[in-house]
Amino acid sequence: MSPDTRIFLTIIDILVALIIGFILRRRVVEGLRNSILDKWLIQTLGLLVIVPLLLLAVAITPIIWDNSILFTAWDNFKKQFNITSVNQLVVNILGSLFILAIGIGVARTLMQLAIRGLSQHVDINIRTLIGRISYVIVLAFAVLCILSIWNISIGVPVAALGLITVGLTVALQNILKDLVSGFYILVERPFHIGDLITVTDVVSASGRTGRVEDVQLRTTRLRLTSGELASVPNSLIFGGVVINSSFFPDRRATLTVTLPQEMFVKDETPPRISGALQEIEAIMPKPEPIVRISSASAGKITLIVRFWVANGHTETDLSIVSDAICALLSILPGADITVIEPSATIS
Repeated sequence: MSPDTRIFLTIIDILVALIIGFILRRRVVEGLRNSILDKWLIQTLGLLVIVPLLLLAVAITPIIWDNSILFTAWDNFKKQFNITSVNQLVVNILGSLFILAIGIGVARTLMQLAIRGLSQHVDINIRTLIGRISYVIVLAFAVLCILSIWNISIGVPVAALGLITVGLTVALQNILKDLVSGFYILVERPFHIGDLITVTDVVSASGRTGRVEDVQLRTTRLRLTSGELASVPNSLIFGGVVINSSFFPDRRATLTVTLPQEMFVKDETPPRISGALQEIEAIMPKPEPIVRISSASAGKITLIVRFWVANGHTETDLSIVSDAICALLSILPGADITVIEPSATIS
């Protein structure tokens, strides 16, 4: 083979590797675009797909220039993996693919069974955690079976995994924080799927209120009260303040009612207010609404009115509070009413 031919084949080798690499990178990026991974991590994984192909192209280049290298490499490969013939190589490859396919199928099946089959006995967060752990265990067992087919000592992948773990720990600190926080949320269960929670940042004291749609290992997905879907990193939930409005069976709302002193009758006005609130179906009859005098000055009386709303009611908190205000205005038309404490934080 002439030098020009070798140069041409080398260029073709590298170009083919680049073309295949960019095609695979595009598919990987598109496949992970709607996942829980950050955009930076998705782009990084896309670039990493090209690296093995380039390394393979570089490894093939010496073979183009010296054919004896191919036969030497084949002999070393057979000695390393105890391959005696091409038929045995094909059997090992097919066996590895078969075990991998079966492993993925069994892992997905067990994960679905854990999430759906234990619905009446185990909390949804624990079911999700059990499903994901079983998925990883089955895949790890499948990998060990594949390694045994190729006669690879388990010390080799363990050493490689250690090096990769150290590198990923340094490069992906924020993501690992989210994963650890997600594990904590799934185990400790400060809230459940379907709960109405408020996530507040300790530094800025700003928060978002929404219903928990899903608890993943890296993010928690909330359907905000505004109707939007928010993916909150688990590290923010772990390090912030979480208010679970669905934890207890009822929530309290507080109003202030200011009216002229001549409109207030000690033995009549509080019972009238309490009775008007009890006529609203969404307001709980027990505990009964509370009416207390807060202040009296400049010819006006200010009352504190508290009532309780059951969790899971079909009406929204704002509509219940609005109904309560309308009911009070109907019996006290000259009163000034202010919402002090809604039955849940509204963002």
